Amino acid sequence: MIAQPNSTSFSAPPLPAAEPDASETRAPRSDAINILVVDDAPDKLLALETVLGDLGQNVVKAGSGTEALRHLLREEFAVILLDVNMPGMDGFEAAQLIRQRKATAHVPIIFVTSFSTADTDVFRGYSLGAVDYIFTPVVPEVLRSKVSVFLDLHRQRCEIQRQAEQLRLMQEERHQRQLVQANERIEWETRRNRFFNLSIELLGIANYRWELTQVNPTWEATLGFSEEELKSQPLVDLVHADDRPATVEAMIKILTGDRPAYFENRVRAKDGGYRWFGWTMAPFAAEELLYVFARDITERIEREAEVRSLNQALERHSSELQAANRELEEFSYSISHDLRGPLRAITGYSEILLTEHLKRLDSEGRQMVEAVSRNSLHLTKLIDDFLAFFRFGRAHVNAIHFDMKVLAQAAIDVVKPVSSNRIIEFRIGSLPAAFGDRAMLRQVFVNLLSNAVKFTAPVKNALIEIGTQNREGRPIYYVRDNGVGFNMRYYDKLFGVFQSLHKDEGFEGTGIGLALVHKIIRRHGGEIWAEGKVNEGATFFFTLGTLESAETPAAAG
Repeated sequence: MIAQPNSTSFSAPPLPAAEPDASETRAPRSDAINILVVDDAPDKLLALETVLGDLGQNVVKAGSGTEALRHLLREEFAVILLDVNMPGMDGFEAAQLIRQRKATAHVPIIFVTSFSTADTDVFRGYSLGAVDYIFTPVVPEVLRSKVSVFLDLHRQRCEIQRQAEQLRLMQEERHQRQLVQANERIEWETRRNRFFNLSIELLGIANYRWELTQVNPTWEATLGFSEEELKSQPLVDLVHADDRPATVEAMIKILTGDRPAYFENRVRAKDGGYRWFGWTMAPFAAEELLYVFARDITERIEREAEVRSLNQALERHSSELQAANRELEEFSYSISHDLRGPLRAITGYSEILLTEHLKRLDSEGRQMVEAVSRNSLHLTKLIDDFLAFFRFGRAHVNAIHFDMKVLAQAAIDVVKPVSSNRIIEFRIGSLPAAFGDRAMLRQVFVNLLSNAVKFTAPVKNALIEIGTQNREGRPIYYVRDNGVGFNMRYYDKLFGVFQSLHKDEGFEGTGIGLALVHKIIRRHGGEIWAEGKVNEGATFFFTLGTLESAETPAAAG
């Protein structure tokens, strides 16, 4: 590496003469983000606090690994600056304990150490989950810049969690409302069925003064008035005052021969409430009588009001979901542009150092630059896989009929260059034609084959097969290998995002490939599953359902 002074001092502003206790922190702000700084030297703690003070966040200091763990039990932190060399519990031991705890397993750790640190210690730090090293003397601008990146990521993660919680609460609230509405509907339908068992329509005869002269029992069952009470008053007197003018106009038209086929209004019941009625009246001029046919339509009116209310709620939820999707798109855009730029710079400068300045680097320097290059490429791949996961989850399924065998061969041609220095036999059996999105299903084969290539690496003569089985007349496609396999005990993690069953065995990966395969198959209305045994290989099966049964982009996303 480029020669640097071996010093443990900090390039920070002059410090006050008084050195505070390591456990002291500035008064926390409720809206600030916590940064944990761990070092057994109080002067270094104060220097780091001073450098990070300009970020305007809560800097929490700990004088030992044990004290740091106590803080982590009580508070949430966006990033941890951890001294490697500390008495008692050193930085590596503290990092290992932090990673073992689920709540802190993913908190970024930046080791702070001198340039004299051995490369084995550096690699040990990365193996324990360190995201970076800061070497003393610390350059304040560099330290603040690196910490700012993790503060921004923490804010974005918190915002996503907040939005997810809001969506969960909204869905739970909507579910509860639907349960209440369903119970009310069941109760109402029970009452309605009992009522309809007695009568369906209200039948009656009225004179031209709109006085009822004869009614069937359904009137009393519906309104509560006895036949005598109904005959003692004009029918129009039972109509709601707001509906009376339109009712009078409709009845006049009936008597003059220009009768409407149907009209509706509210009719007062004996209990003072109102029922919605649908009326049809036919005049019998010879005797100046009206034949009255009425039906209680309260159920329909209430349901229409309920439907209007549900439609309004659905429109609100749809708008909220669209807003959430827009925010997710903005987040993916931010990842694509705001992170890729710095990563390209890191990767580019690493390559320049390795190609144009190789002679100026000693062995340790070359190893460190290679580690930076490797990790930046891995992070670039992770971002690309994340964006692919997001893109395929929202893209329209452009379904066509195509030759599945040709598609499988094209996928093999993609992964072959990666395995050109190995002996791998690819076999393709009989594959029936498929109906689906060709680009998406090509990605399914590429990911499954890449997975098989990776996990057959320890095998001298690797064999990867693509074929089909038949189940009730439907084809089951599969990709089988004779690689390291997996323990079925951990099957539930197999298709999860950022999950890897072999991470500790030296198999690199982003943990998104199989999750993307699962999403694409679900978008096609199909199923995917796997079978495997340790050191005996694995087989991934999938089916393609009808697109009518497929997940929509919103559900899949």
